[in-house]
Amino acid sequence: MLNEKFTLPYPQLQVRAGILVADGYAISMRVLYGKLRLEDGIGEHRRSIALDRTGSGLERLVLLGKSGTLTLESLAWLRAIGAALVHLSPDGQVLTHSVPFGYDGHPIRRAQGLAIANGLGIDLARDLIGRKLDGQRANLMRLRVTDLHAFDALRKGLDRMTSIEDVRLCEAKAAALYWHAWSHVPIRLRGKDLPRIPAKWTRYDSRASMLTNAPRAATNPVNALLNYMYALLESEARLALLAMGLDPTLGVLHADQRNRDSFALDAMEPLRPCVDAFVLDLLEERVLTSRDFIELPNGVCRVRAPLTHDLAVTLPRWRQMMVPVVARLAQTFRANLDRSAMTIAKSRTSTSQRVIGPPSPPPSPLQLTPRKQRQARPYAAKAWSAPRAEGLALVPTPCAACGKPVVKRRRRHCDACIPAIRVAHADKVVVAARKALAKRAAAGDDPRNSREANHKRGMANAEHHRRNHEWSRERGNGERDDAWFRREVVPKLDAYALSAIARATGLSLAACSRIRSGSQIPHARHWDGLLALVEAGN
Repeated sequence: MLNEKFTLPYPQLQVRAGILVADGYAISMRVLYGKLRLEDGIGEHRRSIALDRTGSGLERLVLLGKSGTLTLESLAWLRAIGAALVHLSPDGQVLTHSVPFGYDGHPIRRAQGLAIANGLGIDLARDLIGRKLDGQRANLMRLRVTDLHAFDALRKGLDRMTSIEDVRLCEAKAAALYWHAWSHVPIRLRGKDLPRIPAKWTRYDSRASMLTNAPRAATNPVNALLNYMYALLESEARLALLAMGLDPTLGVLHADQRNRDSFALDAMEPLRPCVDAFVLDLLEERVLTSRDFIELPNGVCRVRAPLTHDLAVTLPRWRQMMVPVVARLAQTFRANLDRSAMTIAKSRTSTSQRVIGPPSPPPSPLQLTPRKQRQARPYAAKAWSAPRAEGLALVPTPCAACGKPVVKRRRRHCDACIPAIRVAHADKVVVAARKALAKRAAAGDDPRNSREANHKRGMANAEHHRRNHEWSRERGNGERDDAWFRREVVPKLDAYALSAIARATGLSLAACSRIRSGSQIPHARHWDGLLALVEAGN
């Protein structure tokens, strides 16, 4: 039975940066009265949210877990608004996707399938791994690794390799040097949590797991973070490939395997160092606690909520970085297709001009692909495209004043502390302005006593005196006096800002401040405006 003091570690169920994360057990997703209703949680502690079709800002719905139900109508609801469903298992494995995508009219999938046979695959493999090694070298310099001769030699030899096996071997040797440098990465853990966690969590030994001798089934927090972030990157890679009309399963560098998106793993290779840099930033800025991770009975280490939710909010960042990578791959396949078509056209022309000679080569399988003629469809004018990438979403940081999490970008303080921070900042500005004014006055350059300021002040005073005399000649003093003003008006001015008093009287803020405090009585012509202000407020 749960303790009465038990509180869910999950944040409020909401859409942040276009991402909505559902976690826990018995997740429910259905459509009711045109709204998508999502429910998650643990036991009796449940969360729920209802989203409209317009105005929700939803672009990715991330489900973390393996228990729950969803309806077919909810999948159609997500497709209709252009949102994607990403289903991840608790260990970070990508289970399924649901995203609208369209075919752009070019048989680039067939060109992708023939890349291994026509030599294009080796060029793509060298390019992808080359950019990956360049990013890893930048991370090695960040880790202050001085001896990079062996790593640079592998990078230079990559351009001369002529087979996929050689490229894989080069990448494996570079990975051994790269992950060995991570053994010096400090892991900041809360002091009182050290007796509660395994001893192997306090250091980083290897990228390989102690259980599988492979990256899968992580046994320390760093590898658990990397596996989870790689799963998020893999989901965005698959969605970007589908949006470009490419097949995520026809790999070039990674071998084809059942239940694996090999080409999605190929496309994410250049961005793996970016994920590594993000994890390094996280290890430097955040103190990890025993609540951020959990050790399963078989020794596997997994990331827990709310850290999983904070990391899932970074999906727009990886989406934005993945778009140019996938676009470059699609352009490469299109260019290769165009070259093949030109070669066949030249071959046919030269064959028709010759009378005697060898037979012409057989046409390319690409040219045998049946083409469907485009037809106008006025009822379907909108074409599906990749979701728009928003600004980079950051991991929530603690408030600089109270330590509570701040989920808004470019914020250092929470909503509760912002009013006091603004007042303190205004006081500092006033003190700094007074010091600067005193310094200029001591130097003989006081702007308050300049010729222009004195002239402006004199003209304003003359205008006020003229209005005061005109008002006195027309209306006289009347029955009201200064005592009446102090008794009926001054006590009620405390509820109004100086700007409101200035608008009612036309006086300066300094004069309004003295009037509100009672140290100065304005001319009688201003009493009606102040009385109207007080009566309107009452």
